[in-house]
Amino acid sequence: MDEEVAILMSTYNGEQYLADQIRSIIDQDYTNWHLYIRDDGSQDKTCNIIRSFSSNNSNITFINDDRIVNMGVAKSFMSLLKNTDADFYMFSDQDDVWKKNKVSDTLRLMKQFDYQNKPVSVYTNLQVVDSKLQGDEALLDNNWQDFLHLLFTNNAYGCTMMINDCLKSKVKFNMLDFSNIFMHDWWLMLIASAFGEVGYIDKKTIFYRQHGDNQVGASSKTISSYLKRILNTKRDRIALKRSINLAAEFLKEYSREIKDTEIANYVKEYGRLQKYSTFLNNWKLVHRYPPLSVHPLKQKYYSYLITVYHSDFIKKE
Repeated sequence: MDEEVAILMSTYNGEQYLADQIRSIIDQDYTNWHLYIRDDGSQDKTCNIIRSFSSNNSNITFINDDRIVNMGVAKSFMSLLKNTDADFYMFSDQDDVWKKNKVSDTLRLMKQFDYQNKPVSVYTNLQVVDSKLQGDEALLDNNWQDFLHLLFTNNAYGCTMMINDCLKSKVKFNMLDFSNIFMHDWWLMLIASAFGEVGYIDKKTIFYRQHGDNQVGASSKTISSYLKRILNTKRDRIALKRSINLAAEFLKEYSREIKDTEIANYVKEYGRLQKYSTFLNNWKLVHRYPPLSVHPLKQKYYSYLITVYHSDFIKKE
């Protein structure tokens, strides 16, 4: 029998596009899947849509119909992962559309790795579209799978990821401090890259819908957008704080398990910035262990921000 794939979806006020996404999962060419949906406190008709689909399809379960509580995105997805059992797990947003062979293509990639013995995460590219599913741009044009680059920039979107049960078993659910974890996908990628394997297929398996105030495709890659970003440091300072929070959480949970010396050093030195972030300390740090990026100028820019805005990283109790 084919391995079971648990598809985990967290919803929040998603009535406009939710039905399209669920139908695209139902239409997958791989059939041994089960969709688990957790609502995170919707106040529109989202829950009614979930009830309608789950009552008519035994492969769809509304897991918290009797207890709708807001937990936040990362905690909601991690709760889904903790409370479901399958051979493999995928994550679904509420407003995209999956291509018909998304599950089968991703599973085929997963099986190229030692998934029975190691934590493995695999992910794919995305097709950026507008609210009407128009557009053909690939979102990812640069790629990296190693821990040190992932620590500073996660390029794997949860809605394209599949993880194996070995990776789930590596998650210390009862220890997680969600104030340190920005998103579930980032955390899982770090675990996979530190202790197992990460794979990528350069294929657009999903219509990644951008709508409302979201930026679409190339609009975020223009020269003017880069200049605006440099002049306004707030976005990148927030991103770096998230990276340092992740390092601190990784240090707390896995410091004794990390075998790679370079990873261990990065986790230790960046993780301790929550308590010991000063101009001099950070200046020394970025010269010894620079914040890695595939773009040399971005690496220098991040080094500048970590040094000059050192007070950003002290965690207030």
